[in-house]
Formats: sequence, structure tokens, C-alpha cells
Amino acid sequence: MLNAFHKFEHLSTIYKNKIEEAEDARTRKAMEELDALYDKFKLLYAELERCTKAYEIKKKSTRSIINSNIRKMNPVVQKKSNLSR
Repeated sequence: MLNAFHKFEHLSTIYKNKIEEAEDARTRKAMEELDALYDKFKLLYAELERCTKAYEIKKKSTRSIINSNIRKMNPVVQKKSNLSR
């Protein structure tokens, strides 16, 4: 998109009279808005990556705690099942 805009800028300097000022202004304004949205996208994407990493770390930690507790409870469950026979 940026390459297309640079090409537009280059051609508009060569053929100044071919593009109306209003059309040129609309194109430039749209490009500014697009740049602002892209910057916002980059910030949100970086935040999403941070959240994803934090989620994965927390998930592993929680899974480890659960598995540890299951290992501790297994002998108790086995004892109870053996006694009930």
C-alpha cells in the first residue's frame, strides 16, 4: 500500500495538472488515516502477543499445579478403591 502511495506521489509531481486538488487531498488524507490505523494495529498486535505469552505461561503453571495435585490424590483414591472391594 505504501509503495502504491509513493508511486501516486511521484506521478502527481510529474503530472500536477492531471489530478484535481480535491482528489489529491482526499488521497493524502485517506493515506494518513490508513497510516494511523496501521500504527494502532501494530500496538494492538504487540499487546495481543504479550497477552498470548502471559496466557501460555499461566496455563503451563496451572496445569503443573493440577497435575501435581492429581499425583498426590492418586494413592488416596487407589487405597479407597482397594478398601471398598
